[in-house]
Amino acid sequence: MFIGDQPDLLDLWPFREDSIYVVGKDGIPQHYDGEEWLPVRTENTNPLMGIWASDENNIYAVGVGGVVLHYQGKVWTQIDTGSYDSLNAAYGYDSKSVFIYGVGGRLLFWGGDQWHYREPNTIHDLFCMWGKDINNIHAVGGEGTYRFHDGKQFQRRDDLTSEEVSLYGIWGAAADDVYIVGSHGTILHFDGNEDGEWKTMESGTEEYLLGIWGSSSTNIFAVGDNATILHYDGKSWTSMDAGTEKYLTKVRGLRSDCVYAVGDDGLVVRFDGEKWIDMSLGGDV
Repeated sequence: MFIGDQPDLLDLWPFREDSIYVVGKDGIPQHYDGEEWLPVRTENTNPLMGIWASDENNIYAVGVGGVVLHYQGKVWTQIDTGSYDSLNAAYGYDSKSVFIYGVGGRLLFWGGDQWHYREPNTIHDLFCMWGKDINNIHAVGGEGTYRFHDGKQFQRRDDLTSEEVSLYGIWGAAADDVYIVGSHGTILHFDGNEDGEWKTMESGTEEYLLGIWGSSSTNIFAVGDNATILHYDGKSWTSMDAGTEKYLTKVRGLRSDCVYAVGDDGLVVRFDGEKWIDMSLGGDV
């Protein structure tokens, strides 16, 4: 069991109900085995900002100072990519196709043999990526940054909002059904139109929205500051009771009745299809 003050959690990756990883500001990955949260031993002490996995034997956690931790089924090792710029997240498709990215537009790609620098065509922070495949990737970031990867390069596109709005999360049900969340309650939707136009959706909040995930086009969750949880049923966004007052940073799930969100002070909550249940670090789970 995790002992002491609980860290602010920044990301999570669920494999099954009895295998969930979370990472946060203390730099120690935590694993839930179905009964309790247990810390993962690594040499890292830097805050971890993001986690991504292709499967349980290929997990990446990235963070401040360019730290990259990699799990290959036995032990976690720290990888030297040659870059010390802080990283916000990782995103990929398999063990030979992984992007890591972060502050100042730093962007690296693992192609199976070594890490390669990729030109992001931005100097702004990159926060999140999503794509149907490696030839169709959307990337979002600070000050309204939006880029599109066509399999060869990240193309500069018109920024989707003013510079006062940062874009923190993106998720899609399909290539023609993609959602972005950001500051000031921003939610944008792309329906696959030929003009590449993103339309603003009414969120009903001014809170910063930091994460988004869905099980289908009619079951999407967005989370953010001040315990904000929004749900989209295919028609409109409505607020949900999170059962907490803490800030939420990321949401991911396994299915419509098994959705997890993490946040400040070791917060982990699970949606069972009816309500959000506390299963935080250091608590009874």
